[in-house]
Amino acid sequence: MNRSNTQQLLIPYIGEPLLSDSQEIVSKIKLEGVTTRIDKINWSDYPYKPLVQVCAGYSKSHLWLLYEVENDYFRAKASVDQEAVWQDSCVEFFISVGDERDWINQLNEEIIYRNFEFNVIGCCLSAYGSKFHREKLPMDKMKQILRFPGLSKQNLLGEGTEFNWELCVAIPMDLLGLQPGSSFRANFYKCGDLTLKPHFLSWGGIETDSPDFHQPQFFGEIKLVI
Repeated sequence: MNRSNTQQLLIPYIGEPLLSDSQEIVSKIKLEGVTTRIDKINWSDYPYKPLVQVCAGYSKSHLWLLYEVENDYFRAKASVDQEAVWQDSCVEFFISVGDERDWINQLNEEIIYRNFEFNVIGCCLSAYGSKFHREKLPMDKMKQILRFPGLSKQNLLGEGTEFNWELCVAIPMDLLGLQPGSSFRANFYKCGDLTLKPHFLSWGGIETDSPDFHQPQFFGEIKLVI
């Protein structure tokens, strides 16, 4: 991997949002977090490009991610955790936390990472392990991931409807193995395998022949700023 082309991001501390007020949470992350675009088209067979950005910040207890999406096409077939959310209107976060020297020396298929994939209504798929040996996150851990979707199961749109949406999620810091000052590698994604216009966008570019987000050698460098 050409390390000179690696994406970099500094995520600031934002304090603890008021969990009972989703609008206050969104406003706080937008005001105090850092925003970056998810805009890399890596595969020419899938040129569709909705406008996507993620705003990130961290508190003592959680890593906060606010995804904002424009010009997507609605699909939300997955209705519970650990279903095929990547086929829906979906945003994702993959993260690898480990020793710098070990990470550089490992082969791609040996790198340990976590994936967190969310559809538009906040259903999540998550697993841990290497590329070819992964275990799904237990349900008791899944319940610790906070989700604040702009749409709920009660106000869904017709499949294929063009729409804008946002989703805020908060992943426990201890689940990720993070603390203030931590450096790690990660990538942010936007996809929709079975939406009206399938697409596969990433924050950090991916150099493979076909769509595959499970490519930790292309993760960018991120630091939680103290």
